[in-house]
Amino acid sequence: MGDVALLVPVIKSLVAAHHDVEVTVVTRPKFAPFFYDMERVIAFPADVDYTYTGIFGMRDLFRTLIRKAEYDVVIDMHDHIRTILLRTLFKLFGTPAVVFDKGRKEKHAFTRKENKITTPLPHTVERYKKAFEQAGFDFPLLPSPYFTLNASLLAAASDWLAQKNLRKKEKWIGIAPFAMHASKIWPLENYAGVIENILKKTPAKFFLFGGGPREVKYFESLKEKFPHQCEVVAGQLKIRQEIALMQNLDLMLCVDSSNMHLAALSGVPVVSIWGGTHPDVGFGPFGTGPESVIQISRAELPCRPCSVYGRETCYVGGFPCQTRISADLIAERILQRIA
Repeated sequence: MGDVALLVPVIKSLVAAHHDVEVTVVTRPKFAPFFYDMERVIAFPADVDYTYTGIFGMRDLFRTLIRKAEYDVVIDMHDHIRTILLRTLFKLFGTPAVVFDKGRKEKHAFTRKENKITTPLPHTVERYKKAFEQAGFDFPLLPSPYFTLNASLLAAASDWLAQKNLRKKEKWIGIAPFAMHASKIWPLENYAGVIENILKKTPAKFFLFGGGPREVKYFESLKEKFPHQCEVVAGQLKIRQEIALMQNLDLMLCVDSSNMHLAALSGVPVVSIWGGTHPDVGFGPFGTGPESVIQISRAELPCRPCSVYGRETCYVGGFPCQTRISADLIAERILQRIA
């Protein structure tokens, strides 16, 4: 999800600079809403798990797309076996194709176990932009926020707040503690300490973002400890409604996850906790500075980072990249940012 969300600022900036350009974004159905309501942007939901599977699925997807429009250029922003097949079909029928530079070699060197090369790499947004430049489209990146939210989405977020009888009388802080891999998840038992430390210094309301039964169960346990200070957002709103709600926050506390990207691209200040991954690989919160990142230095833990996207095991055991970050440190950084 995060990779697709990072395409949003590039597409939005492209069509703002080139008024004669129309873009069709082919992506999974659950990610298509990121591109809704953008002028001259068509989101095509391609279900590659059921409708367009395998080689023949890519053939069928190609046939569907060419019936809808005549394309001047195809830009492959994934460079995956499926998109390789798709772009090859377009090229065979005369449509030029550009492939973005994923930087696999440099990322491997940055994250390998020994002899790492840790020169900061281009951000993924910059890599996407460069692909459009190769295709002949030059443009400046617009400032955030990047998501286009219509009136009904903003009203849905407002209605949800009204149903909860929530009016902003204190700082509103989002918490998004989950990610796909263990090496990206800060110990869950620490969040109660963060909340306690913040509440000792300032009134605050905490909004809990995530999804799935396991995550909701954890959020409910937090709400039991802080019944008047925590609100569970997980599972209650659709993705763009959540983004509309995020724009009411003073800050989002998160790990390296899609919610980090959604908040940063919405212009919400973030405090992001990094463990087995590293923002310099190219996936940091876009448009933010070092104040948005908390991590153990490589001087202290030279094994960092151990992967580009996260992993389930730890080279040294026990994920010290996560456990050495204290609740006190996180709370202090948040208080500094919301002061």
